[in-house]
Amino acid sequence: MIYGLLAAVGWGLADYSGAIAGRRIGSVPAVVLGQVLSAAFMTALVVATSGDVGTVAPWLELVAANGIVTATAYATHYRALQLGPVAVVSPIGGTYALPAIVLAVVVLGERPSGLALVGAVVTVTGVVLTSTNLRALRAGLRGHAPGLWWAIVSALGFGVAAFLLGVAARELGWVVGLWASRSAQVLAYVPLVLVRRREFVALRGRPEVGAGIAVALAAGAADVLGVTTYSIGSELGFISIVVAASAIFPAIAVGLSIVFLRERLVPNQWLGVALVLSGLVLLGLGSR
Repeated sequence: MIYGLLAAVGWGLADYSGAIAGRRIGSVPAVVLGQVLSAAFMTALVVATSGDVGTVAPWLELVAANGIVTATAYATHYRALQLGPVAVVSPIGGTYALPAIVLAVVVLGERPSGLALVGAVVTVTGVVLTSTNLRALRAGLRGHAPGLWWAIVSALGFGVAAFLLGVAARELGWVVGLWASRSAQVLAYVPLVLVRRREFVALRGRPEVGAGIAVALAAGAADVLGVTTYSIGSELGFISIVVAASAIFPAIAVGLSIVFLRERLVPNQWLGVALVLSGLVLLGLGSR
């Protein structure tokens, strides 16, 4: 569970930075820059640890599927963050844990304790409540807010991607598994970059580009923390437990908005905070 919480910190910071980067340089350049950094870091780590990349061969189909699904999830998520509003995008993104947990239980036969499963449901429910103002969410859903459908696609994609990454970490070891996943993801971006190459060309000469690139790389670095700790946790324990704990990442963005933007919580968000804390306690007790 601890690794899941560390992953949530990384992904929460990545979400916050990614939203800023996407609005400065566009969602496609922002996500590609961040994930290229992630792949480069994992390549260096594989070399430094003398990881046996030959073990990937029997799992090429899994790695390829994970790369494509993950690339799609990140691209649609950054697009949703670029379009906003966060009040709609963030709570939907937090539900990615549900399909991942279902897949872990059904496909892998994981059997977390009943207490842990209740904790997972309570935690995810708390995340949804914490990360949004319900009035703003209802207004956004009724008005088909920009980014709504992108957010739904990304949540489903992240659920499948988290499951596949967990399997890769378990079968190949977290270093080689994550390296293979990130390498496949970058390759999956090649067609997208070719189609959207004008967005990259248009960045030349714009004064805000340097700052936007820096923020995109910061988001990539934060994402490295998230996927690394998630992969380690998946190798060591139940994927369903790790993914449930990691699902609190939207609440990190809320915390940042309170500290830096001085936003105030509405009543449903206070209830969400209480549920998140209660759910994590149940997860911890049920994981023993």
